[in-house]
Amino acid sequence: DLLKTIRRSNLTLHNRATHQMDPSERYCYNPTLRWKPQVEEYFIKAYGADHFARISKALTCPSCYSCIRVNTLKSTSDAVIEKLFAILRETGLQDAIDSIHMSKSNASAKFSMGQKQKSFLKASYIPQNLDGCSSAALEFSESVDPLNASLQTGHISKCQLPGLDYVVFVRGSGPHSIEYGHAQDRPPKEVIVSRKCAEAVLRGAQVFVPGVLACSGHVEKGDVVAVSVAVEQPSPDGGWGIGITRGTVLQGVQTDPYYFERNGLYIGKGTTMMSRAGIFRVSEGIAVDMNNRVFKLSSFHDVLEGEIFLQNLPSIITAHALDPQQGERILDMCAAPGGKTTAIAILMKDKGEVVAVDRSHNKVLDIQKLAAEMGLNCITTYKLDALKAVRRRSESHDMNTLCCSKDTIGPTFQNSDPLKLQIEVMSFVSKEGLDTDLPRKENLSNEQAKHRTYTSKADLRKSIRRMRNGPGRNHFAGGRVEISEGFPPNSFDRVLLDAPCSALGLRPRLFAGEETIESLRNHAKYQRKMFDQAVQLVRPGGVIVYSTCTINPGENEALVRYALDTYRFISLASQHPRIGGPGLLGGCELSDGYIEEWLRPGEEDLVQRFDPSSPLDTIGFFIAKFNVGPKYA
Repeated sequence: DLLKTIRRSNLTLHNRATHQMDPSERYCYNPTLRWKPQVEEYFIKAYGADHFARISKALTCPSCYSCIRVNTLKSTSDAVIEKLFAILRETGLQDAIDSIHMSKSNASAKFSMGQKQKSFLKASYIPQNLDGCSSAALEFSESVDPLNASLQTGHISKCQLPGLDYVVFVRGSGPHSIEYGHAQDRPPKEVIVSRKCAEAVLRGAQVFVPGVLACSGHVEKGDVVAVSVAVEQPSPDGGWGIGITRGTVLQGVQTDPYYFERNGLYIGKGTTMMSRAGIFRVSEGIAVDMNNRVFKLSSFHDVLEGEIFLQNLPSIITAHALDPQQGERILDMCAAPGGKTTAIAILMKDKGEVVAVDRSHNKVLDIQKLAAEMGLNCITTYKLDALKAVRRRSESHDMNTLCCSKDTIGPTFQNSDPLKLQIEVMSFVSKEGLDTDLPRKENLSNEQAKHRTYTSKADLRKSIRRMRNGPGRNHFAGGRVEISEGFPPNSFDRVLLDAPCSALGLRPRLFAGEETIESLRNHAKYQRKMFDQAVQLVRPGGVIVYSTCTINPGENEALVRYALDTYRFISLASQHPRIGGPGLLGGCELSDGYIEEWLRPGEEDLVQRFDPSSPLDTIGFFIAKFNVGPKYA
């Protein structure tokens, strides 16, 4: 604490010695993404200094449109668009829609594909080490035009990309300049929120109580407050941290915590929904209703559940790249939260089997819940670590045998169809019998009793209530998750490996200092092990699709290089639709002498790289598709 106080005092004295900052420079949104020096050096080598600067800037802002995937088994794009307009009118947002149509904001300028942005594409998007890949660049440029046309047709519009007419875009706007009402001797009332809270607010969320760190004194319910964010700062021990005690009173003076560090980190104004005392007394609820935001994006929380799913465009493209066919058996290796799993099932028209696995019990429950909401019956879920996806037992072992644990005590009902779930419960109750009070006529030995399973009346009553009321959030499908021992080799027609990664492509992002060169390299090692599992599980003649949400070439192009060099029977395959840009050629020598190899000429056109600084305005993402040939030829 003493070191923090000294550091803050020195910083305050330093800033007082400099010129007085213009309030317009303080009360604005102009963040700078901070990286570890070695990580920044690595990315500059990969992209070039100017291009990486643009990527870093783009990562601090959300995409200026929301992408909605329509469940075509329940609805259509036209029906969803009509319902969304009706909801917006009911909630009083029609005026906001009209103003977006009439205004020529920064957002419309960003979406415009005039000559200026076409030159921007040529100058800044194509990486410096992509000599000779003009065909890929041209294909990418052509793919932007239908997307731009979709966004220009209205606030809510259908995607015009071929094969993606079930995707709906909802346009937002920003960044907006906000008048915070500051005066030289009278600063505005203020609330400081955590970084993660701020990133959610930038995507359209409200400020909830757990995200508030500090607040001005004498704030009452209904007050208008400026909302700023405290981003992690370097600490004396070489790490990063936030030196704010939750509940700190802000005075609006330079001795406030992180006063200078919050310059350019104001994300909007809102109305407090409770007093300062209430904010720090309760544990949940909306603290600030954000009614004047830097970025205006619609929120779709609990909107048209089962009919739509909010999903990033590259994730939707990933499911298409897999090209699932009806009747096939498909594995989603790291399936949570289930967006790509359900997208695959819908593309298959719910005919076949999609096996979705994740290592987390609660995340598997989330997949089951989403499948039930969307009315999908072809999805089977298991708790399974992707690193142990290949079963090591004898081939004669039944591939569907599941081991039991405390997660599977009592009856397990796996079906995501509520009607079939009720039938299963009825069948279970019928088999076990409700009158468990009657004495058993048979006299069981201790050994026989040890292997016999009894069900208590309490479990039976719970099953009946579940049948009547439907599954709850934490008790979906009996609140139990089946645990798989893995699958035999060559068990699947297609495998999707949407690998856990550094997530350095997700946006908005206000901090990137947690990743080091070592941690990035560890992500890549982990992904290679999972890819090894995927290769064993897919049958000869099958397909593997690998994807990440990171800009790190070591987790993207380097994985492709590893795959092609290690497994001679797999090859890169073309993807449809193709709207992403080309991959990175060559390689990079790191500061410790380690040489990372990426793609070779001719391979860059077969992958899709989504650059957050490109006119597509997506998250950073990467997709590679592999055809699997005869494994033992």
